[in-house]
Amino acid sequence: MAVRIIPHGDTDGICAAALVKARFPEAEVWFSRAVTLLRDLQQEVEPGMTIFILDVAINEAQKTQIFKRMQELAKKGEVIYIDHHPLPPDTLKKDLPVTQLMHSIGESASALTFKFLQAGLDPDLDRVALWGAIADYTEGAKIVQEGLNKYDRRTIYMEAGLLSQALDQASGDYHYKREVVKKLAQGSPPSEIPQIIDYALKATKREWEVWRYVKEHVKREDNIAIVYDLPSGSLGKAALYALGVTGADIGICTRQNENEVDMSLRRRAGVTVDLNTLLRRITARIGGSGGGHDGAAGATIPIELFNIFLDTFKKEVSPVISMEK
Repeated sequence: MAVRIIPHGDTDGICAAALVKARFPEAEVWFSRAVTLLRDLQQEVEPGMTIFILDVAINEAQKTQIFKRMQELAKKGEVIYIDHHPLPPDTLKKDLPVTQLMHSIGESASALTFKFLQAGLDPDLDRVALWGAIADYTEGAKIVQEGLNKYDRRTIYMEAGLLSQALDQASGDYHYKREVVKKLAQGSPPSEIPQIIDYALKATKREWEVWRYVKEHVKREDNIAIVYDLPSGSLGKAALYALGVTGADIGICTRQNENEVDMSLRRRAGVTVDLNTLLRRITARIGGSGGGHDGAAGATIPIELFNIFLDTFKKEVSPVISMEK
């Protein structure tokens, strides 16, 4: 049976892909993300192919086209969608034209994938689901808590940290990420995968550099902490550091390329602003794309629209934050 795995390239997506790869060793792996999912689904497929889409949110602006393509692929073979991001507005689970669906906002994609394939997997591969869940900050889920009782937590967390840091360092090196998927699928812990420790140490050193950069360059605008045009490093972690450094309720970090501004946003614990819904609503009106989770989300905005986006975001988020004070 021909199988194609289309996962997100972060730790959770890679761990989910490894679990599918363990079940279907000959499967090919094509990394994707919300803004490229439609393009990736439009690639040629073999008749009868099974396609796993793992940890990739559905881009609201392309929902109609994505659903149409999913329906076409499901008629030719099988489409299995496993994810934990909020669905686009006004979308129910039954609306997804896939053959099989696993979707739960409170769990990681890797934990959901393990549950989906559990009957055909080595039970010790539950470690892979644990590493993905920890990296995605969803270790509170029941299946994860039960799994942690099987191992020493310090060891599991150490391995999860090594894997997450190393994959941040590898970033766009998809050849290396495919090798990591293969090794995890074969049962290798991260600490035994070539280059993981070296990559993890380099990433950790760079993170402390990012933390110092944030301390020096973060700007507080009302109750929002903003780091403009981070030179290198994780946008998400820089947005989180901005919260800690300033005490603001919302952290934003941006990076500009030739035509667009990429950004990550984080909210302080206890703040109820739904960043996913807010970003999707704003980008649907002014352009670009955005979404993620309610407390951690991202967006890509055309450069010429960035100031409009930021002004709109401030106007919409400020009243919500003020009501919570």
